[in-house]
Amino acid sequence: MKAAVVPLAILLLMVACNSHTPPPAAQWSESIDVHHRERVVVSYRAKLDGDMLVIEATHAPDWHTYALDNVERAQEKSGRSKPETELPTRIDVTGGLRVVGNWFQSEPTDLSQADIHWYTWGFEDVAQFAAKTERAEGAQAKLLINGQACDATACSMVDRVAISLPLPSEEQFTAGIANTNVELAQLVEATTSAEEDTAAE
Repeated sequence: MKAAVVPLAILLLMVACNSHTPPPAAQWSESIDVHHRERVVVSYRAKLDGDMLVIEATHAPDWHTYALDNVERAQEKSGRSKPETELPTRIDVTGGLRVVGNWFQSEPTDLSQADIHWYTWGFEDVAQFAAKTERAEGAQAKLLINGQACDATACSMVDRVAISLPLPSEEQFTAGIANTNVELAQLVEATTSAEEDTAAE
């Protein structure tokens, strides 16, 4: 049987097409655990999906953390400029990514105790946070997460939980923007004074 002969022009076209590296599939980082005594009470992981940075918090049964805009929600509900409430979740992003605009979050659960005028909102089970990003210099994004995790009887600080996220090249990042699987319609926008300051920079 005679071997098929591929014309040179077609062969060069095939090589050119195969030389383009497709954007890497979104992969979760390693999970970082927060403990209360010996028990894991919440775990965090992150991934870059297109130009969307996604962070996932998985809570142990009966444990919860608090909304990004927990203070602002308590201010509105109580009418106080400095309401007493639990610490909100805070996410700082440095390194090779910059957050563009506000964060989005899973719809928080109302955990308030109106009878004692204590207003607070938070997350149970699995919650997600997402924000649009742009590339900056650096091959990794560095995430720091702070906040508070509580159950009915105890609390534990979420203290500088650090996640390092390897990043695609700028070319791959740009190519992946059209392929994001993040649906912001399933989340709610969190407007906080800290995020407004970041967006204004």
